[in-house]
Amino acid sequence: MAAILGKGTNNSNNTGDSNSVLSVRVIDIILNISHPRAEEFGGYDSIGTIFYGDVYEQNQTSTTRLIPHARPYFSFIKQYPLKNEIVQILNAPTKDFYDEKDSNHKYYLPNVNIWNHQHNNALPNSSYFIEDETTPQNYKLVAGQTVRIAEGDNSVEVPLGEYFNENLSIQPLLPFEGDTIVEGRFGNSIRLGATAKEAPDKTAYSTKGETGDPITIIRNGALVEEKDNGWEHTIENINSDHSTIYLTSNQVLPNMEIVSLHWQSWMAKHDELQVDQKDIFDNITEGFEVETIEPEKPEETADQELEEATEEDIAAQEEKNEDPEDCIDCDQHEGPLLVVDGDEVKYSYEIEEPTVEGTPPGDNNTPPADPPNNSNEPTVQTMPPDYGPETFEKEIYKEFRIMETNSRFDGIFMWRYEIEEKDYPAGSVQEYVQYENGRGSSDTNLDSLKETIDEYIEEYDDGYRIDN
Repeated sequence: MAAILGKGTNNSNNTGDSNSVLSVRVIDIILNISHPRAEEFGGYDSIGTIFYGDVYEQNQTSTTRLIPHARPYFSFIKQYPLKNEIVQILNAPTKDFYDEKDSNHKYYLPNVNIWNHQHNNALPNSSYFIEDETTPQNYKLVAGQTVRIAEGDNSVEVPLGEYFNENLSIQPLLPFEGDTIVEGRFGNSIRLGATAKEAPDKTAYSTKGETGDPITIIRNGALVEEKDNGWEHTIENINSDHSTIYLTSNQVLPNMEIVSLHWQSWMAKHDELQVDQKDIFDNITEGFEVETIEPEKPEETADQELEEATEEDIAAQEEKNEDPEDCIDCDQHEGPLLVVDGDEVKYSYEIEEPTVEGTPPGDNNTPPADPPNNSNEPTVQTMPPDYGPETFEKEIYKEFRIMETNSRFDGIFMWRYEIEEKDYPAGSVQEYVQYENGRGSSDTNLDSLKETIDEYIEEYDDGYRIDN
């Protein structure tokens, strides 16, 4: 088998201006923080960063400190390139956009589809075209074209990664009109397709239904019937694929083989689809008929006779429903009281009790009048009593006792958190944290106080000490 890549006449050295798109070859890539330069480029933030060289420069150095780098352009698709694959570079702003020195950075697009294959698209430099007694030849230059050879023992000397091995048996999926296909490098795929009864290549799911009925197939691994036939396209097979999920609509898979009919071993109820006549379309999406539940009717009661209200009744009701907000400053009402009712905070109004002449308001010698027993009047809720401040240990964090102080004043609940004041050993990290945080300083957010403690511990680890 030989795959041919045409070589154009453009021999540009990819210098270009800042707005041009450059084609480069991937020399190395950061895929984990154990990479020698991961910490230098931001730790976990460096994942996906590539080091690249000129496509037209042969025998390039593999020392990443001597070559430029770029970050992935897309955030929602993470298919990082392999070594020796070709990507395109462009300039775009970075998080340091407002810093004149680092306002722009180089980003790379997904790898160029050199071989029209999802497994890998490496394009090695000319050093891999030279054959000797110790190095097998996997690529040739034929009439100015790069030719990939897959014969013999299929040994591949082109480095694609630290542990990625080329598999010449991986086959791409055959597309049908309108399909959207997502393919991984290892024979796993997602097809967002539809029944295609008129397609020249028939599929098991296109024997029934109508063209255009949607289907989604998630496949994880395919059976390889013949090695080294990765250039051929394939179609999903529910019986031979390693594992699959079919989301169907009006499709029937007549060749599906069930692994076991011993459903009792699963201790579960099931329904079997009976397909007695293979030539009649069976709509398997119809499902069970929905059970209709009629709501219960309330018991019928005789309508109560209504008497027409008199003018005196209307006037009495209006006086009774008087809005307290309209008479906050009158002689009969006090100011509004803040009342907490569940999750609702509202104002309530109490009627000032009349006092007996010569007796101060609120005197215990004057018995309070019984409240009127009228269910139509709203119940006045009193405020919770004030208390505190009360201080107790909330928790121990990084060997520090965090104290909580709370209280209630005028119906308002207040709280704060602070590190317990204590004399720690001189020069200790505890002494440094308490000194920098300040004795008696507090925070109303517990997580914020913990973050402050972590920051001062980190400063201590970096060598900061108390200034004497």
